[in-house]
Amino acid sequence: MEEIELSSWSEFGRGLQQIDELRDVRQKQNDGRHLEKAIFRGLGNCSWRLETTLERSFPMERSDGEVSLLKYYFKISKSQPAVESMTGTRWQDLPDYPAFRKLLNSDYLLDRSLSQPSAIYEYLIYLRHHGYPSPLLDWTASPWVAAFFAFDAMEKNATHVGIYALLRDKWHSRSGKEHLFTVEPYIRTHPRHHLQQSRYSMCVRSDPKNNKTRRDYLFLSHDDALGQGLNRDRDLMVKLKIPAGERRVALEQLDLMNINPHSLFGSEDSLIRTVARRQCLFENWNLP
Repeated sequence: MEEIELSSWSEFGRGLQQIDELRDVRQKQNDGRHLEKAIFRGLGNCSWRLETTLERSFPMERSDGEVSLLKYYFKISKSQPAVESMTGTRWQDLPDYPAFRKLLNSDYLLDRSLSQPSAIYEYLIYLRHHGYPSPLLDWTASPWVAAFFAFDAMEKNATHVGIYALLRDKWHSRSGKEHLFTVEPYIRTHPRHHLQQSRYSMCVRSDPKNNKTRRDYLFLSHDDALGQGLNRDRDLMVKLKIPAGERRVALEQLDLMNINPHSLFGSEDSLIRTVARRQCLFENWNLP
């Protein structure tokens, strides 16, 4: 992974330009093979791992230490009636668990199995946006939105925040053994998906217990997969590091660009957070 350390928030634009320059170099090294547009992820501490909420949730309760796609789908299928009853939202085309098992056993690549029907991704993304532990790692097409999330959720003792940029080879491998893939942006789901210009990645490897009658996948850590170099010679991963002390100036400039809690979440709670931040963080505390 390439690392670019910036001395201030004002250098963020220059850092993005450096990513473009690294992209040009990598494409020339790959005989002109095209790299997809970057997707970005902001972390409130540059030393944090690229972890999904599923990795961070209930780790001590999993006796086998690993979660498979089939096991996870069984859990979210069991949760569907409660979610639909309390929200009024319906996923009528979502396959039940037996149908999903049959779908995985088809000759389709996993990418296509999860996108046909689209209700699978629609349900997965809806759950991810509302706090259900998810194997989807969320990214954004906007580096500015990623920077907001980095500074907004900054760890108290962090010295630097981190903004990751992932640029994938357009013809990256779609192997059934190990695979990191991203979800297409245009999908019917929660409005936050579009407000935040969200993208998602999932990382899996083929379950060694697979046979002709049973196919399953085990979720992989993104950090481990990228560190081991899935398409290391073709994909490009860059991390921008920005001093944590730049939080106020960064959030204030992003707010002027209409990138704030309310514009990205659209709820009453996020409106109050935005107003409070403008008054309590951006304005001084001197009485008139």
